[in-house]
Amino acid sequence: MSRKSLIRIIVLLVLTLALMYVGRHSGMNRYFGLEYLTQTIKHTGSFGLIMFTIVYIIGTLMNIPGMIFLFILFLVYDDVVGLSVGYISTLLSMIAHFQFTRSIAGNPFGEIQQPFIRKQLNNLMARPIQTTVVLRLVLFISPPVNYALALSPLKFKHFLIGSMLAMPFNLAANYLLTIYAKDWMMSCFG
Repeated sequence: MSRKSLIRIIVLLVLTLALMYVGRHSGMNRYFGLEYLTQTIKHTGSFGLIMFTIVYIIGTLMNIPGMIFLFILFLVYDDVVGLSVGYISTLLSMIAHFQFTRSIAGNPFGEIQQPFIRKQLNNLMARPIQTTVVLRLVLFISPPVNYALALSPLKFKHFLIGSMLAMPFNLAANYLLTIYAKDWMMSCFG
């Protein structure tokens, strides 16, 4: 890997750690809580859904699990509105994460020559959409998956198509978990 790529990865790591720190140790963390988000969504109409999407994107950039945001959304909207907003906001969150990572670090994994890693990258590039779908079905919007896909030579359009195809299944699973395991999920929030 080139020195320039290594420096870009270090910058990405520093920025990501700074975002995580700010998200957990500043006054901003109150905006990611159950009470604040449910009240914002309920009492501000369409603007609340826009605010939810913005907080969702920022929160996932701070490595707050996306499932938390979907749980809150589905507590407020347990219908087509919730699923639609969940789909759009999750997609925007994944796009933001991919673009953030790619713009800072590029795709340095394409430079790696180690045989085992090269073989995995070749498999990814041979079936980019299918691989993205499988990763999304298993790991949903996991930040490490977002980082790995953005750092690889994967084209944005393949990332987007694969993510869009897998998302309905993930949203349905999150929706059902919220609806049928609401009490258990609420106990997780303390």
